[in-house]
Amino acid sequence: MKHTTSSPTGEPDGTDVSGRIDGGTAGTIGDRTTRVPDGNPGDGTAEPDDTVRTVATGPAPGAAMSGLAEPASDGDPADAKPLGGPELRPAAVFSHDMVLQRRRPIPVFGTGTPGRTVVVTLRASDSSAEIALAGAGATPHTTTDSVTRITVISTDGRWIVRLPAVEAGGPYELTVTDRSGVTLVYRNVAVGEVWLAGGQSNMELELRNADDADAVIAASADPLLRFYNTPKTGVIDEDAEDHARWHVAGPASVGTMSAVAYHFARRLRRGLGPGIAVGIVDCYIGGTSISAWMSRRTLESCEAGRGYLARFDAAIAGRTDEQFAAETTAWQTKFDAWNAAVGAARAAEPDITWDTLNERYGACPWPPPVTPTSQYRPTGPYGTMVERVAPYGIAGFLWYQGEEDEAHCDSYRTLLGLFIDEWRGLWRCADQASTHAGVSDGDAADRDADGGPLPFLIVQLPQWIDKTTAAAGADPRHWPVIREAQWDAGRTIDGVYTVTTIDCGEFDNIHPTDKRTPGERLADCALHRVYGRYDIPVDGPQVASVEFVGRAGEHDGDEPAIRPDGTVDDAPGAAIIRFSHADGLRFDGTVPGTYRRDVGDPLHRDADASGFELSGADGVWHPADAAIVADGTIRVRCDDVPFPVAVRYAWRSWGPAPLFNVAGLPAPPFRR
Repeated sequence: MKHTTSSPTGEPDGTDVSGRIDGGTAGTIGDRTTRVPDGNPGDGTAEPDDTVRTVATGPAPGAAMSGLAEPASDGDPADAKPLGGPELRPAAVFSHDMVLQRRRPIPVFGTGTPGRTVVVTLRASDSSAEIALAGAGATPHTTTDSVTRITVISTDGRWIVRLPAVEAGGPYELTVTDRSGVTLVYRNVAVGEVWLAGGQSNMELELRNADDADAVIAASADPLLRFYNTPKTGVIDEDAEDHARWHVAGPASVGTMSAVAYHFARRLRRGLGPGIAVGIVDCYIGGTSISAWMSRRTLESCEAGRGYLARFDAAIAGRTDEQFAAETTAWQTKFDAWNAAVGAARAAEPDITWDTLNERYGACPWPPPVTPTSQYRPTGPYGTMVERVAPYGIAGFLWYQGEEDEAHCDSYRTLLGLFIDEWRGLWRCADQASTHAGVSDGDAADRDADGGPLPFLIVQLPQWIDKTTAAAGADPRHWPVIREAQWDAGRTIDGVYTVTTIDCGEFDNIHPTDKRTPGERLADCALHRVYGRYDIPVDGPQVASVEFVGRAGEHDGDEPAIRPDGTVDDAPGAAIIRFSHADGLRFDGTVPGTYRRDVGDPLHRDADASGFELSGADGVWHPADAAIVADGTIRVRCDDVPFPVAVRYAWRSWGPAPLFNVAGLPAPPFRR
């Protein structure tokens, strides 16, 4: 059963959301064979408890639901992606115009007939050009006209070779052959820096739907900035993979690229220098929980993960394939009607607001029904997207996700750590797979070239609250818990770095359209932390120490202090907070949209605008005044808390967060 879905913009794109296909069992979507990976039966979207407030974040507005960039081809048969066949088939991520990771051994992998020999060669396209080798055993001037590795397809039908590490350059050709008549040649290959961009809708939001889209897209032509959109699917869809390919940045292509990833890549290109190509592997689906990007084995290893699996198993229990299909058809009919009405209204009234659309047509009927093949289910895209591109050579990961896990925010810390370990493990397993597939001993030295963990750059959630919750004063403060887990991952896990965006976001819009700020902060973080550009500031003010003093500097239970003139000093107690990275410490604005306007006293904020709160031994939090009293030092006071024992800052889904340093970088939320 073929269904057409789209994001809520009136742009259908033919994505399948059909009913059940059991794990490992063949089915059809369109006219191509698809399957759910073996070992993942019964995985699916976890529905939140009825008693827990949650928001279905859904896809990014206007996002291409298939994930395929447009146009898929320029119509020239010579540019068609070399596919191979059952006897020899490289992974879908290999195509013309790809970027390979420099200074690391280059994994090339795929499937085929067991026992066949596979020969992989990287050579310069121009006979007068050369390839500069990198890594162990290579001198600064070691060059060659080509590099080759050979392997034999293993008994499970998989193969992988690791070409030796090379320096940035190109254009090159990558040839894959089995010496039995199958030869695949990929042209215009560059070697540079490759990053995988993952997450949900705020990573998914496309450049064409972000701020300043027309101007940015018009100026996007760059032959050394390229991207690959992994097909978004809950089942392995070889038809979509056949059409997925790398694209060179330009006005005709970048509109469907992640806006965050584009701004990251653009700034990274400038920071690394004009000759270094940057490639992005886009791998995301709007509306997905972190559990969707993890394996069943990992989820089953912890209580938090087992909760997601149990909620899904309960959601699909006792229903047949026919019931899943009927529910999906009913939802599709409702969705198509809503989508058509909204699309027509937006075409007729380009400036119409979402408030008006929602009042006129109701809320978008999202998400689709829960089924065993849903791309939103726990483990779904892990098996159908991530494992399909791993272990393609990359420099590191970009991660922007967490909104969908609000209802179970207390589980996020545990799952985030396991998730990072698992993704890094997928890329480490290339070493084991190389040995299993019979890679020559010459590759053993290459595997020692890089012993550190792949960098993980995380976007800490920005500010957001829906207007209904805000009007009711019912902020559950779940987002601060997720932000804290993201920040702590950057403090406690080797090679993980968190980018603060607490000065970003939009009231009542969970998909803010400013993607330049998070994208460029990610790039600055990479340039500083990964590439050694220490001249680029990346840290906002961070807590170095906190000292609590009682009323008039005394302790709880003491008598009030007496001033020299005999009067009682009944000033409230305070939290004295000292910050690092605090040059030019100042207050600026209150919430997103008010910053950088020189509004208010830069050295003081009243309780309703400071973002600081204090609590005493009773555990009740009160908004507090904040004053910068010395370089890098803030005094926080509240009349209602004479003996404070705890302090927190920006601990709301949406609220004041006015603290910055001279570099214009915000202080992250914290509690002590």
